[in-house]
Amino acid sequence: MQPRRPDFYLELALLALRKVPPYVGTRTLQAYLVDDFCQSAVERQLEIAGDALGQLRKLDPTLFQRIPEGPKVVAFRNVLAHGYASLNHDEVYKVATVDAPALLRSLEDLLQEFPDT
Repeated sequence: MQPRRPDFYLELALLALRKVPPYVGTRTLQAYLVDDFCQSAVERQLEIAGDALGQLRKLDPTLFQRIPEGPKVVAFRNVLAHGYASLNHDEVYKVATVDAPALLRSLEDLLQEFPDT
């Protein structure tokens, strides 16, 4: 198996985060809260992004430190994956509509530092 590179994990997180805005669409919080299908889709993509960044942290801690709120992203992934009984869907909506787009821009900027392969 070929070892992974940091840009692999950045791209994986970006692929997941890019799906979140179309999934949420123009839904208000109230519409989101009653749409189990949308909630599941959004939560899964946020979980994938958080897991990818967790793997990046292991591979390249210095690069990971440059990600704004990186530890919070990974911690939120753990809540999504393991703390479903205590999951606050209002918070997930906020992450999806406010935090994820900002994180997306930061990761795109970091990925620009890697040469095309």
